Amino acid sequence: MAEPHFAGKYVKCLGTGFHAALEYRVNFFLSVAGAIAPVVIQTALWIVIYGDDPASSLFGFTFTQMVAYTVIAQLVSRLVRTGFEYDVNADIKSGSLDRYLVKPIGYFGFRLFSFIGDKIVQTAFMGVLLVLAVWILAMALGFVVSAGGFVLFVLSLALAFVLNFLVFWCVALVGFWLTEIGYLFEAVRIVIIAASGGILPLAVLGPHASSVLTLLPFRFTIQFPTELLTGRIPPENVLGSFAVAIFWMVVLAALGQVIWSRGIRRFAAVGS
Repeated sequence: MAEPHFAGKYVKCLGTGFHAALEYRVNFFLSVAGAIAPVVIQTALWIVIYGDDPASSLFGFTFTQMVAYTVIAQLVSRLVRTGFEYDVNADIKSGSLDRYLVKPIGYFGFRLFSFIGDKIVQTAFMGVLLVLAVWILAMALGFVVSAGGFVLFVLSLALAFVLNFLVFWCVALVGFWLTEIGYLFEAVRIVIIAASGGILPLAVLGPHASSVLTLLPFRFTIQFPTELLTGRIPPENVLGSFAVAIFWMVVLAALGQVIWSRGIRRFAAVGS
């Protein structure tokens, strides 16, 4: 039998992630349902803070913008969430990583395309919820999404998927050196969600903290897509922001390659 074409192998990995997402769709829906409580609590908080003057500006947000940000950021944070890092750790600890090293497709490619396949399914489900959320915001608060903002949001979401994958790929590879790493995954996840604007807009943290966090890659996973959809990023800043996001993709990919190269040598040495 002829070997499948190189590109076909990656398509097969996409299919693997696609079918896995269908099998575990209940877990995804539970994760999305978990966003309801934070949205309700934060919205109630903003109602109290803005009081009788919803048109006033707080941290650069009107009441409508703040509520829209809260809802959309919660949905985006659920959508870009990873989980493959536990599989990577299991492969390292069990020694089953060996079987991937002799396959025509690299382990990084296998994990990346499986992750993307998983996200294709989740994005389809989330798209329906997002449209519903925007419609409710439009009816209740007069929130409006432009066609251009939506297109930019979709593009930024694709970058967010890859960026978040690369961040957790680097974290997962620490498993070559640490015995217990599950706690690290969750600790890193919580920190990144906060640093990416997934809990509150970074502006709420103050100008100094916000300036520092804006330079890091994390905001491009949640705050950047959310602000594009809500129209908060000036058009003249959009291209530069995309360039910075791509820069961080290259940096994280290179860092991951360095960690992988050193880790796989350790893995081979321990195995022998």
